[in-house]
Amino acid sequence: MGWIRCGLFAAGLLIVASCTTGTGSSPSAPPSAVPDVRVIVTLAGDFRPEGELGDQARRAQRTAIRAAQDAVLAELPAAGVQVNRRYDAVPQLALSVDATALDLLRRSPRVAAVQEDTAQSQSG
Repeated sequence: MGWIRCGLFAAGLLIVASCTTGTGSSPSAPPSAVPDVRVIVTLAGDFRPEGELGDQARRAQRTAIRAAQDAVLAELPAAGVQVNRRYDAVPQLALSVDATALDLLRRSPRVAAVQEDTAQSQSG
């Protein structure tokens, strides 16, 4: 009978743990505070493929990409954004964002496009 009680107690703990953790479902954290959507952000601007550029122009473009990335990130709340990858040669960012940050990205004049990052689901 003691083993059954221990098993039921353990099962109860697992249920409680699954109800109080997760992405955005916790009652202690507002949904907008948890980055939950992976996106690829394409920056607005006039960027050219690096193969069309000389060394100096390529360096200048990479500097411009970095500055554009910094400007977009500065518009977003730090708590709702996780930077997954900053690209050097292409004007993009890979981010995990909450609903508030996603809305800001979609409305930003510094952003040309926001797409869901589906690479995780396609690999494997």
